[in-house]
Amino acid sequence: MLRELVVENFALIDRLRLEFAEGFNVLTGETGAGKSIIIGALGAALGARVSAELVRSGEEAARVEAVFEAADAPKAMAVLEEAGLGEDETIIIARAISQDRSRYWINGRPATQGLVQEVTRHLVDVHGQHEHQTLIHEHTHLRFLDEFAGDETRAVLARYRQVYEELCSARAERARLRQLRRERAQREDLLRFQVAEIREAHLELNEEERLREERARLQNFERISEAVAAATASLGGAGREGAIDLLGAAAGDLSRAGEYDARLAEIAQQLDTAAVAASEALRSLDEYRELLEFEPGRLEQVESRLAELARLKRKYGETIGEVLAFAERAEAELAAMEHGEEREAELERRCEELRADAGRVAEELSQLRRRHAERLEKTIVRELAGVGMKQAVFGVEFRREPAEDEEGLPGADGQVYRATEDGLDAVRFLLSANPGEPARPLSQVASGGELSRLMLVFKSVCGRGGEIPTLVFDEVDVGIGGLTGHAVGRKLAELGGRAQVLCVTHLPQIACRASHHLLVEKAMRKGRTVVVVRHLGAEERVEELARMLGGRRDHTSALSHARQLLAEAAQERARSKVKSR
Repeated sequence: MLRELVVENFALIDRLRLEFAEGFNVLTGETGAGKSIIIGALGAALGARVSAELVRSGEEAARVEAVFEAADAPKAMAVLEEAGLGEDETIIIARAISQDRSRYWINGRPATQGLVQEVTRHLVDVHGQHEHQTLIHEHTHLRFLDEFAGDETRAVLARYRQVYEELCSARAERARLRQLRRERAQREDLLRFQVAEIREAHLELNEEERLREERARLQNFERISEAVAAATASLGGAGREGAIDLLGAAAGDLSRAGEYDARLAEIAQQLDTAAVAASEALRSLDEYRELLEFEPGRLEQVESRLAELARLKRKYGETIGEVLAFAERAEAELAAMEHGEEREAELERRCEELRADAGRVAEELSQLRRRHAERLEKTIVRELAGVGMKQAVFGVEFRREPAEDEEGLPGADGQVYRATEDGLDAVRFLLSANPGEPARPLSQVASGGELSRLMLVFKSVCGRGGEIPTLVFDEVDVGIGGLTGHAVGRKLAELGGRAQVLCVTHLPQIACRASHHLLVEKAMRKGRTVVVVRHLGAEERVEELARMLGGRRDHTSALSHARQLLAEAAQERARSKVKSR
């Protein structure tokens, strides 16, 4: 349950700390006092989308914090434990809202909006001011029915969606292969040409580097020859006295002198080493000269091959390695094309299997829904009688839309029907609020007040199996009053016996039945308007109900009527407790 809500710098609220209790909590106040701002702040804490314009003027950021006791919300605790945030049964959700972003925390640790929404969906169910209008939209009706049907139906729905998702995936691949088959001839010709062009070039990974080196030698053949000849002559080739002989003579002279000075002997050794190295270099040059020859036309061949490599790189990749990789991919695609017909036939068989499986599970799901729809009809009629619609008739209508054989799913009757991730069923609710009138779609017959009461009933019976510990109703009294207001108040009080209920209302018939009454007012603080909230004591409740009845808070008849409402509500609670025993 929601224990506390702290709001700072949110719209007209500068700082507000609200404490809520178990049972039925009601918020009242003049129109525009800020009741719905409080509900909006709670929604912000739950991860709802809010505008940065709600940050109080002159402030950098707004902050909202909701504190929950989660002992009665095991699914919320399970989500937190999976996220590594489950520590105790108190959950503190905080959010900071600034002009550029929102930040979230769970139990003091940073969290994502998605995680906050996943946790709080198991903690609070908020019925906003205009949410009853969603009942007009028939695409929401199946969701209400499935929520009422409970765990068994949800399990079958999950199984159906898994099979249906596999079917959609197989159909998508089959469609891709069919399209590929149509394009295959043209594509195959192109791929075969590309592979042949690359493979016939007999590419080698390091060939380009070797060719560039060879081209450099061929382009500079004369310079190389001259340099080799000059170096050979300098070293002492062709019988000439050169560097080798001179190094040897110098080494000999120093060696003899080394008998008198050891340092000269070391230098002589160094010269001997240099002479040996020079002799080795001369032999290498002689071998190089024997291999050095100029082949007419070879430079042209090298240039042509380099040009061919450059052309292939322009078409298939920046390097020879990338060109070869392109060829491998093309060969793999060709292989896949060769096996495409086999894969397409395999997919055809798989699609038929999945289609039959999905059809069977969809029929199982539909039968469950129809069984629960009968129970829902009886339950809604009974509950509507409790909120002032005693003559109401409520029905659930199932419809199916025929489809092309390949795109639909087979029904039990052998026909093919359009399928979605929710199955074969399209559902809409029918209502007759007046005796003698046939039940018709809600959009054609229901008034705002009737929709509001119907939504209250749905929240009561379809609230995910009673798993949500806190229910919030923002102005559920739209379009109702008088005796109907009493009936709605009783329903909310009844809900308050099973869950925590927070309700914003303008009707005294509803407010008198609350276990805890909070008054929302505007005040001036430092020259600015702010929202303040007070918990009302017994006599203050009488005064507030008198105001809501249309009289002054000190008007004798209004005060008397207010006391009477509170007394009747107390008697109803007492009778309810006796019955529950």
